[in-house]
Amino acid sequence: MRGREQNHDMPRFTPATPRSRRLGRELRKLREAKGLTGEGVAETLACSPSRISRIESGEIRPRVGDVMELLVAYGVKIDEEPGTSLLDQARGLREDGWWQRLGGKYATYIAYEIEAVELKNFEPMLVPGLLQTESYAREVNVIGRETDQETIDQRVSARMTRQEVLRRQPTPLRMHAILSEASLRTEVGGPDVLREQLDHLVTLSRLPNVTIQVLRFEAGAHLAISSGFALLSFEQDEPPLGYIETLAGELFLESSRDLARLSAAYDNLKTLARSPAESIRFIKELSKHGT
Repeated sequence: MRGREQNHDMPRFTPATPRSRRLGRELRKLREAKGLTGEGVAETLACSPSRISRIESGEIRPRVGDVMELLVAYGVKIDEEPGTSLLDQARGLREDGWWQRLGGKYATYIAYEIEAVELKNFEPMLVPGLLQTESYAREVNVIGRETDQETIDQRVSARMTRQEVLRRQPTPLRMHAILSEASLRTEVGGPDVLREQLDHLVTLSRLPNVTIQVLRFEAGAHLAISSGFALLSFEQDEPPLGYIETLAGELFLESSRDLARLSAAYDNLKTLARSPAESIRFIKELSKHGT
């Protein structure tokens, strides 16, 4: 890091991912085991304390050379464990993901979604992005968001690419989606687009890793009546993550208290919603007879 502080403290956008956070946690454990402070390490390596902090939080994907310098500072041999494993992790982090060109928290969410093993999603007004058809996704991106055709095309393409996690091998993302009846009746793009979308939901429900439940109007008021949300789970010791998208921006929730509230709300919705089999029958009826 020595002599490169200016370039490293102003990195291009690279969203945090479970892997970058995992590497950061391991480096922090090594630092703390040596009784070193972030400020002290930063002084030794001629960089800012904020850079050390951001590496440890996963906000910065360090270069392999950076990790080598940190390991040396912590007295860890780079040709023995755990040094070799941490360097391998750093090499993997340097591979750019397609989502990075999107920028902002949207790219950050996709980075987490790609590494997740399970996703629980509730949507009160629209079909979730991972379950949308291309036509439906295009109409959603036109509504009140963008007028530039190139930007719309990029967003739709990104959404279609995101959906590959449902069919990736050997471990597709396990998705449990609760859709409000309103999301199935709202004519996004008109009746033909909506009918195609409903049929697509039926098709996706046949995947062994996709479960769909419908929350009928008759269920009444519930804990998440004003907002949709997502809960993502990961492998190994990576903690779960909550996500809420609002008109004012996106929120990432990590505290045990917030996650407990989201989990309780989701469990409540699962209880109120129709069973998966009943839900698919309902979707088929809507597609056949209209909404």
